[in-house]
Amino acid sequence: MVKQSEQEIIKRLVELRESKDIDQIAESILGIISIYGLKLDETAALCYYITDRTVKAEHNAKFIKENLKLDVNTLSVEGVLQMQRALVVLYIDKLKHDTKRKD
Repeated sequence: MVKQSEQEIIKRLVELRESKDIDQIAESILGIISIYGLKLDETAALCYYITDRTVKAEHNAKFIKENLKLDVNTLSVEGVLQMQRALVVLYIDKLKHDTKRKD
């Protein structure tokens, strides 16, 4: 049987997934980083690892290959970080456009 606290955690994770609230997700990740006591360099390495794994996920790698003609499996650390920078810029631009539409 699953403990009550575990059920609450699972419920919270499901809510986060459904809402895709970046701020809430970030706060949850920061909580995990704090619990594990990660240092700044360890946190940076974790962020890089997440980006690397996400970019190289089969569906993303295929999309990037087809649309950008880029083989993500050949990217260096700098290449992955440049990809992350470009994706963040695109995300911020999307947020700006979404905000303008609401006004």
